[in-house]
Amino acid sequence: MNPRRCILESLRIVIISPTVREVDTAAVRPWWPSSFGRPLDRLADSIKSLGLIRPLIVLADGAAFKLVCGRLRLAVLAGLERGTVPARVLPPETSAAQALEIALADNYERGWNQAELALLWKFLSENLPGEEALRLSSYLDLAKSPKIRAWALAAAGLPEKGLTALADGGLDLESAARLAVWEPESRGALLDIFEALAPSKQKKRQWLDWLEDIARREKVSPADVLKSKEIQAALADGGGSGKSAAEDAARHYLWRRRHPQLSELTAGRREQVKALGLPKNLKLEADPTFEDLKFSLSMTFASHDELEALGRKVAGLADDPAMIAMLKEGSQ
Repeated sequence: MNPRRCILESLRIVIISPTVREVDTAAVRPWWPSSFGRPLDRLADSIKSLGLIRPLIVLADGAAFKLVCGRLRLAVLAGLERGTVPARVLPPETSAAQALEIALADNYERGWNQAELALLWKFLSENLPGEEALRLSSYLDLAKSPKIRAWALAAAGLPEKGLTALADGGLDLESAARLAVWEPESRGALLDIFEALAPSKQKKRQWLDWLEDIARREKVSPADVLKSKEIQAALADGGGSGKSAAEDAARHYLWRRRHPQLSELTAGRREQVKALGLPKNLKLEADPTFEDLKFSLSMTFASHDELEALGRKVAGLADDPAMIAMLKEGSQ
């Protein structure tokens, strides 16, 4: 069925339901995990100025009420210490699936952030039969991809800090799903570092890759790696040299620990290049993976004299013992 037609059919139930009535604010309880990571300031200003334009939609649950629509509105009203709140109570025969359909329809035009998608899909899968959950998940654009559904279910297990990062776009869904299965200490430590150093999403994926590789190879936890003095020094320096430089330093340490032999070779090559005594405007670079014997030279100059001097330096490299040693080393 077309999603918009589903919306109209769902809202029809609301239209024929009883008129708005005042219910005890404390008796209205959140039912499903909607509206995660959304600010309340603008809505609060609107309600203070204009009052509540759209009443809540609730479902009777004994003496209490399950909140179907209006979680943000309820949060604002509770903050304003309103004892009662206008609400439309759905008919008693309304099923859980119908109530959820109304809730999803009510928020359809607004869209969902990634944390909401994860939490909603988890709620649907745990509270409705499989076919019914899949039908309603069409509102969330999750039904088409089993991989996305699996990531969403895993990501829903993140603590609040991780879900907030997912909601804000600081974590992509795949990375969130990977991080969610880590043990709590490691997960919390990495989320703290992400919050402190603010790496890009691509660099966060590198952190995950390298930490998982190091932990697997060394048989330690990611938390143990993150407790290293190098990582802690980078965190402490985050306010000094800046987040970007501190993150680069921490990530470089992880790279060295992830690739110990390549790191050692790189350090040795750096010393060999340094021994050549090249001027600043002449740079020698080699294949960083050490898989191919290729060197590249780049030079900058602003005059004929500078060009001649660089030419003589380049010509002399062929007889330089340090350069010859590097070439022999690479050919072995």
